[in-house]
Amino acid sequence: MTHSPPSTALRWYQALEQAQAALAPHALATVVTVAGSAPRGAGTKMLITPAALHDSLGGGRLEQLVAIRARALLSAGHSGCHLEEVALGAHAQQCCGGHVQVLIEVFPAVAPRLALFGAGHVGQAIVALLAPLGWQIDWLDSREQQLASAHRPRGCEPHLHCSTFNILMRDDAVHPLPVAADSHVLVLTHDHVEDQALVAALAVRSDLASLGLIGSSSKWARFHQRLRAHLAANELARIRCPIGVPGIPGKRPEEIAIGVVAELLQLEALRHASISESSRADPAAASTLDQCGLSRKEARQLRTHFTAPDYRQSSSAVTSDSTTDRTAS
Repeated sequence: MTHSPPSTALRWYQALEQAQAALAPHALATVVTVAGSAPRGAGTKMLITPAALHDSLGGGRLEQLVAIRARALLSAGHSGCHLEEVALGAHAQQCCGGHVQVLIEVFPAVAPRLALFGAGHVGQAIVALLAPLGWQIDWLDSREQQLASAHRPRGCEPHLHCSTFNILMRDDAVHPLPVAADSHVLVLTHDHVEDQALVAALAVRSDLASLGLIGSSSKWARFHQRLRAHLAANELARIRCPIGVPGIPGKRPEEIAIGVVAELLQLEALRHASISESSRADPAAASTLDQCGLSRKEARQLRTHFTAPDYRQSSSAVTSDSTTDRTAS
């Protein structure tokens, strides 16, 4: 059988190291048992990310099925180990005709992400609380000097990405909003005009985990009056203002930050619970390779067939005859 080459130059262990350091979603597939003929032997590994494959399980339909399954698990937010049974003939339409078990270890993107607009006192207090918890933080401010002088928690540099961004000087075509999908967003700049422009641009996005705006109820009443001429009702509803859990009366930056971070942790927990519930209700996400073409019972029967003494003896005889034929010729 012709083996397809790896999709990238990185070996699986190099890609694994990079993915884990970046807290990026990935899955490690390992051939754990082989019965009969198969493209690759037990112990063969392949690293799967949403965009690439690193190393190979031998190519063909087997590799494609494993990649599809791993990416479905990642997309559904699953984690942990998943053992898959594959009959190469009946299930993968590969002429090898053997049977393999593949262990897929799934590592979803476990680090929540926050896009934080504003490097003032409250912004710095939020970063001090959230960065040590492993959140990925994209910290932005229109004032380059303010961002450069802002306090950064020691040891959190890998999780903290700082950049200057001014929504009022943005060209949509050249400078798109630097906010990744599934991010929580907090807007707390030094300027109400910037605040309004940011929430107006962000509220139209349905791919954000949450959108919060710092301010009092009176500030939100004024913003709501202005924004409703430009935003639909469901877009306005995405904006959370005031932010923070209720019941904390203090107004010092650290007190405000405690309430805001507590609310973010609640929102992220609810989001994960919702994702898990959706994946359990999705038959495609919950299915296994077995259910796509091979039942557990059939897999056991196939393994028994390939490991039976009669099968091993006949396989040895075929190999011996083939060797004799080649020698005689």
